[in-house]
Amino acid sequence: MKQSLSKVASNQELLPGVHLMWIDDPDIASMARAGQFVTLRCEGLILRRPFAIHQVNASQVAILFKRVGEGTHWLSQRRKGDRVDVLGPLGNGFNIGADSSNLLLLAGGIGIAPLVLLAQQASVQHGVTLIHGASTGTQVYPVASLRGNEEDLLLFADRVRFIEVTEDGSKGRKGLVSDVVTDFLNWADQVYACGPVDMYRAMSQLAPACGAAGGDKLRKCQVSLEVRMGCGIGACRGCTVITERGPRRVCSDGPIFELGDILWSEVRL
Repeated sequence: MKQSLSKVASNQELLPGVHLMWIDDPDIASMARAGQFVTLRCEGLILRRPFAIHQVNASQVAILFKRVGEGTHWLSQRRKGDRVDVLGPLGNGFNIGADSSNLLLLAGGIGIAPLVLLAQQASVQHGVTLIHGASTGTQVYPVASLRGNEEDLLLFADRVRFIEVTEDGSKGRKGLVSDVVTDFLNWADQVYACGPVDMYRAMSQLAPACGAAGGDKLRKCQVSLEVRMGCGIGACRGCTVITERGPRRVCSDGPIFELGDILWSEVRL
């Protein structure tokens, strides 16, 4: 973990209201694992804001964020050469079993953020299917538009099966991620997800109906929780969630948990 005042390398509006920011920070980039996060200090706000690590290269780390509040609005206005206060990497990353060959990644909305890095890193040795669900086609992650722009952008683009799902049917398959996940459970050895709580609740309710193998894969699905945090380092306990093993802090015990470990009826994110 390192705190630094790092330069913004680039900041583009990748999708309407969604920004991709690259930050020069070789130390954090060298330590980062898929599933971990960083916190940034936003001008005028007391608490730092957490962001999943979206991509890394040899000297930079990227975050993907939606412009929804005062902090993200301030970040969206940063330009190349501006400095931002970054702390990270924080939390625990995703784990891949030694006997796993095929990985199924499920992203709901901005939940695509941590799964792109997982896809980049895992697709070198594993089969990867990444399903991205969005409300409409304009919010689907633009893999094709980034392919080949830079050597270090989306190196997984030609190695990953990317499936689009939209609620209004304007792009890809119509429906929700939870509607199509069962089509891929026989293929997958492990499942990973990041999305809204409603998506996780739907997956947890679906698990008992999927049969022994499929249901077990969903229950053991590694999910990334995105919550409001105070300190981000485990001191304040402000991000505590209730699990089968008792209270756990998302920032230090997570943000990666097994879907079946979380008591979703108790979660208020």
